Amino acid sequence: MKSAYRLLALALVAIMTLGCFAACAETGDQTADTTLAPAETQAPIVDVETTESPYDADGYLKSSLPDELDFGGEAITVLWWTDVENPEFFVEEQNGELINDAIFQRNLNVEEKMGVKLEWVDIKGQYNNGVGKAYSDHVGNVYASGDQTYDLMSAHSRTIALTAKNGYCADMTELEYLDFEKPWWPTVMLDTATIGESLYFVTGDVSTNSIHQMYAIFFNKDILSQYPDLVEPSTSVLEGNWTIETMQILTKGLYQDLDGSNGANENDFYGFTSLSWHFDAVYYGAGLRQAEPDPELLMKISPDYFSEKADTLVGIIGEWVKQGDVYINSSNYSKVFLNGNALMSMSRHHDIAKGITDAGFSYGIVPIPKYNKDQENHITCVGNPCSFYAIFVNSADTNRAAAVLECWASEAYRTTTPAVFETTMKLRYSETSVESQMYDIIRAGIIFDFGRLFNSELGAMSDQWDNAAIADTPWASVSKRMQKTLEKQFKAITDSFAALEAN
Repeated sequence: MKSAYRLLALALVAIMTLGCFAACAETGDQTADTTLAPAETQAPIVDVETTESPYDADGYLKSSLPDELDFGGEAITVLWWTDVENPEFFVEEQNGELINDAIFQRNLNVEEKMGVKLEWVDIKGQYNNGVGKAYSDHVGNVYASGDQTYDLMSAHSRTIALTAKNGYCADMTELEYLDFEKPWWPTVMLDTATIGESLYFVTGDVSTNSIHQMYAIFFNKDILSQYPDLVEPSTSVLEGNWTIETMQILTKGLYQDLDGSNGANENDFYGFTSLSWHFDAVYYGAGLRQAEPDPELLMKISPDYFSEKADTLVGIIGEWVKQGDVYINSSNYSKVFLNGNALMSMSRHHDIAKGITDAGFSYGIVPIPKYNKDQENHITCVGNPCSFYAIFVNSADTNRAAAVLECWASEAYRTTTPAVFETTMKLRYSETSVESQMYDIIRAGIIFDFGRLFNSELGAMSDQWDNAAIADTPWASVSKRMQKTLEKQFKAITDSFAALEAN
């Protein structure tokens, strides 16, 4: 993006320079006639107002925050989760490590531009094993006491969703300063994270982990080169042909019993590796949703969940898995790929990327495949351990907190995102400009879904489809058995949010 802006700026300079040359060429060596024309024939003098560029000196879009905004050194207290999977929040000092230093600079910029002092309170914020409930209960206790301790809160996506359902997050649509038209917020944010007319949590550039947790498919170029008749996946993406069928054609018939054990294990060779619960990335990648907004119910179970398409997709995945070319039996799935014993692997980005540069083979990356060629865009599911951000409903000044959050996201867009995405991912992990294009496509397709966020409260809604697909269990019968219970569970969640809407 930055390069594009710089190219545009250079182009404008070139145009103006050419105009100057042209004017000089018209006069040649002749002496200019400086005699003024009669007053009545002179062109009127126009005061041309200089229009300020919407971009900063580095080519990044400026925020719409007022330049004069200054909160006079007030403290902004951030409740952050210490068990986050990748660095995101507080660092003590610069140490020469790219992402660490970008986080440090982002925080410093926010403090200087907003005239605030960021104060950090750490707490565990993962969701599983009761940790998410403990986080929400802690916030609830602070809320009940009337204490205004916190301003901003962040945790695992499901933890913040639970905290919002319990009534502890401010409705951001009622606050000043947040501008969701800016590029540091996902374009689908309002469409996929709004409940009724309210928005209680957000993510985007503000979270380094929203980038780390993007689902994608890595592939081994060295292995692929042994099959000259097969088209490279990234070529298929650029031609609009990267579909589930294309992916399956590439991976079928590749299984090899390398250790001679007569039983599939992590020592053998496979066409594809992943985990069973990663397969909802394929569900979303096919354009299906689990939950969607509803004008009367706030949100509802998506008809997609019970659809013939969802059932058909279960059969497609199940039949593919049964052929034996897909390894999903262990959390070692990534190790199998990184050891060079698989053509492809589907995972959250950081699960593979952290070891890919030491794998010893050429690699590529592509988005989750489309359902078929008729589907317009690739769609990217984001792993649940990404950070969601919220504003504490009892904050002493929720608008001040909103301004700081907007500034935080804006500064992340120009500091931490380039460090994580453009430099670490697109240049360090990528081998060619094609891989950089793939990263842009992957990130552009990010979506969110309440079915995933409230998976536990909805009877493992996401996991149910994954399990049916892996086992090749007819989805129509499974989803029909679930429907009444699922509707009751969904109603309990929407009733909680409806009560918040009514207040």
